[in-house]
Amino acid sequence: MKNPFLFLLLSASVASCSSSKRSAGNHSAAGNTRQHSSSSPAFLDNITLDPTGNQQKNTYSVQPAYAGENNGMGVEASSALQFKYAILMDIPVEEVTDTQLFLFIENWYGTRYRYGGNDKNGIDCSAFVQTLQSSIYNTKLPRTSAEQYNQCTRIRRDELRQGDLVFFATLGRKKSVSHVGVYLRNNKFVHASTSGGVMIDDLNSQYYGSHYVGAGRMK
Repeated sequence: MKNPFLFLLLSASVASCSSSKRSAGNHSAAGNTRQHSSSSPAFLDNITLDPTGNQQKNTYSVQPAYAGENNGMGVEASSALQFKYAILMDIPVEEVTDTQLFLFIENWYGTRYRYGGNDKNGIDCSAFVQTLQSSIYNTKLPRTSAEQYNQCTRIRRDELRQGDLVFFATLGRKKSVSHVGVYLRNNKFVHASTSGGVMIDDLNSQYYGSHYVGAGRMK
């Protein structure tokens, strides 16, 4: 197999998809960091992609211009992207079809959390959601998670589809929205976490399940 990154994913995919364990933990108010559960298999945490399909650490050489089919990525690199996010979301690889969305997430993945931040030096949850929605869906959102919650149309959890917003109360005040993420598939969502930066987590985890407030869709 020519692509070492794709080989790594193929070799580990069965074990990771079937036996990845998630531990419960705590989340904190904005600006403070405490441990909480992560749904990301450890071997994927520092792996990103380049157009040649080479395995690299802590780099990202695909420009987020979204120009052309596969955004200039070769077939092997595109396949590796699909395998990576199929593992992270625990879904069949053929269901990872929105290349632009997952290139965007890959570009931001691991960016540290910074309260009030809105760039690669640090970003908070609502700024990350605002940037994703603008870049991928051409949707303009207000700046804070509470404002975003008030602006969207409420939907039931069983109505969630990729791109919808999920909201949480993380400051100890019941039903007071203070955190937001973007829903993906299979109960997974991407967000800027205070403890892990931009990452993928699970709505069914102990922490996020107990702090979930509701979901919304922008019209």
